[in-house]
Amino acid sequence: MEENSTLNQEAMRLLDEAAFTSSKIKKRERKDGVVSEENMYPASKAETERMASLLRQAEQAAEDPNDEAFRSKYEQLNDIVQWSNQRHRTWSWGLIFGALVCALLLLIARNSDKKDAEQRKANVAQVEAWTPCDTTITWESSAEKSDYNSCRTNANKWKAYRLAEYKFRHLDNLKQIEIYQNRADTASTQKAKDSYLKYVKDYQEQSVKNRARFDSIAAMNYEQVKQDALNYHNDRVESANSSAGSKVGFIIFLIVLIALYIWTGYPNGYELTRTRTRDKILGWVRKVSFWLAGVFFGTGLLMQLFAPDNLVEYVYNNGHRETRREADIAGTASNVMIKFILMVIGLFIFCFISIFLMLVETIGGLRSTIATTFGSKKSAPAQQEAITEA
Repeated sequence: MEENSTLNQEAMRLLDEAAFTSSKIKKRERKDGVVSEENMYPASKAETERMASLLRQAEQAAEDPNDEAFRSKYEQLNDIVQWSNQRHRTWSWGLIFGALVCALLLLIARNSDKKDAEQRKANVAQVEAWTPCDTTITWESSAEKSDYNSCRTNANKWKAYRLAEYKFRHLDNLKQIEIYQNRADTASTQKAKDSYLKYVKDYQEQSVKNRARFDSIAAMNYEQVKQDALNYHNDRVESANSSAGSKVGFIIFLIVLIALYIWTGYPNGYELTRTRTRDKILGWVRKVSFWLAGVFFGTGLLMQLFAPDNLVEYVYNNGHRETRREADIAGTASNVMIKFILMVIGLFIFCFISIFLMLVETIGGLRSTIATTFGSKKSAPAQQEAITEA
């Protein structure tokens, strides 16, 4: 009986030590000497190697390796070590699809920007082909509104368009000044009066600026008006090209992000143990966000497109009544708008969360890779010393 009580005693002690290797073990568990299997998993390469070393030592120290108690605990801990050393796929096709949808939408928007830039270039060419003409326009002869589509045909119409813009602003400022001045004169409290007078002052300042801008444009000759139009359209060509370029840049960023996301998406088991809490939170965020995106997109997709027809009753002079079924054009237009908005919101949530989660997981994966690569080299002697001492 005495021999049986000491059988595998040293081996079991080493297994107990291996079971308490992980830094995930809580203080209370260490104090009580009982640890849950979930917290036995090592959270670093060093801890995994330490546990594996203790298992080897325990196997060598075992007088009876086939003892049921020893074998059961050894296999449990060995499975933990094997899982911790293995790489596990964590990247998701769902997140990649979300990023690709975003890239596709950006590509469509980029093509739209390029078409806009080409149209702006055509406007520049049209302005450059202008022939000299009289551009004299006074405050009295200036209209308050002008057609943008025809303002590019010659310098006079362009100047009229620009002057109409600032004349309209100036006159609107005067109307607002009158409105708020009347409110200030009839205000019941000093606080309200001061607030209205502040609006009066702001609109007065805007009025002066808009009238000054009108006068400066009115004083322009043909060459100055032409240069003003060229500057206007060239700025928009540059803006459209810049917008297209930024979208291309973001598409490239998404492609690189997807590649890094997949590359870092095979962490070791001990890395998953270390980021267990973060991964649970991200999983919850992903589940809720994708559900919300599905609700918006699905509701918009399934929503009725055409509004029900209206029954309209017509009464004629001879007393005859007739009921006709007419399409509800306003209701259909409203349905189309609501469908579009709901689907856009759903796509936005889906794409945003996909990119956000990919970015967080990729950054975490890169940090783990760098820490494992450089950290393991620096700590190798210390790890070897710790194993040797054990």
